[in-house]
Amino acid sequence: MDTIEGQRTVKATSFREATAEDWEYVTKLGREAIQKNAGRPVIDLLRSQKDVPNHGWQINNYEHSLQCATRALKNGETEEYIVAALLHDLCQDLNPYNHDKLAGDALRYYVSDELHWVVANHQIFQLSFRDHSKFDTKACEKYRGHPYFEAAMRFCEHYDMNCFGKYDYLPLEHFEPMVYRLYEKGVQAFHAKHPY
Repeated sequence: MDTIEGQRTVKATSFREATAEDWEYVTKLGREAIQKNAGRPVIDLLRSQKDVPNHGWQINNYEHSLQCATRALKNGETEEYIVAALLHDLCQDLNPYNHDKLAGDALRYYVSDELHWVVANHQIFQLSFRDHSKFDTKACEKYRGHPYFEAAMRFCEHYDMNCFGKYDYLPLEHFEPMVYRLYEKGVQAFHAKHPY
């Protein structure tokens, strides 16, 4: 039996039935697919949000993401930083209460430890800028002293809390090559460390 791509399928129907040869084969195919598709699933997820509601803001989350990345690009941030700005709210509609942790996981193997931490914790830091709200604007103080505290505050100040109005942002297609390069590099580094 062949798959759509013309590759054979193994006879095993469970992990325990799989032979050593099956594991070698499916692991090889899986790694090839991960390398070939590096970054494409996150782009597809972001693109799927093009028409989400704006929840009262002037723009929706998709436009917010593009605005954040465009501002980072115009301010001369690194490509890694620009991609983090683009994807920091990737999971907003999947889990609005924990979207930063999910987006952090989506970036974990592709950005620095600092940027991973910033994205994975930006939700509590952005509260600092919610003046005139009932939110706890001091909530991030529990992280005061953390080596990435100031980086998270800077990110939220320059590339999150101020990106909800009309702005001449670049299209997603402008950022796609950056995402693909970053994810391809991350996949290669991960596979080099884990050659199984």
